[in-house]
Amino acid sequence: MQKLKLKGYLITLLIGYLVVFLVNLVLSLCSVCEFSPLFCVYYPLLIIFAYFMLDSLAAILCRLIPRKKINVESKLIRPFSFERKLYEALGVRYFKDRIPELGGAFTGFTKNEITGDDPEYYAQFIRETVLGEITHVICILFGIAVPFILNAYVLNFAWPLFLLNFYFNILPVMVQRYNRPKLYNIYKRKLNQVEGENHE
Repeated sequence: MQKLKLKGYLITLLIGYLVVFLVNLVLSLCSVCEFSPLFCVYYPLLIIFAYFMLDSLAAILCRLIPRKKINVESKLIRPFSFERKLYEALGVRYFKDRIPELGGAFTGFTKNEITGDDPEYYAQFIRETVLGEITHVICILFGIAVPFILNAYVLNFAWPLFLLNFYFNILPVMVQRYNRPKLYNIYKRKLNQVEGENHE
């Protein structure tokens, strides 16, 4: 299943690259823009590589955040009440199971499926969704810098590829925030069960 998700991710990336390449190739061949056809081939690849490196850096930095510092009871990590309906209107139920879950490769904790049944497991799951959300938000913020750093044909290349990077990162943010209230409710129910058993 994970291989299928990664395949879909790579296909989307390839389509994005081809669209940027072909549009700019036409502009080049029609002499609308001054860059060469060869430039249309390698320049988008360089930008994609830059986004990949920035996204990797964001993931590494966020993994340095101590998980225990994340308070699962904090209202700061609670999505707003309107978000669930908004994400459903945007199709979260369709794409939430089609997004690659790469966090497990770095932490050993996978969010692909629920494998535990105690309150601490659900608390950890919630913390991982928070870290995942923070990671992807930082990826977006890092990505905004790329068009401003580059000075060559940003409208032709950097901004379209920023939108692609934004697309890849905003969907996981939506999924984390969509799933978190349900996880929190299960966490509280499990916690109450344990506390009830301890009082007996």
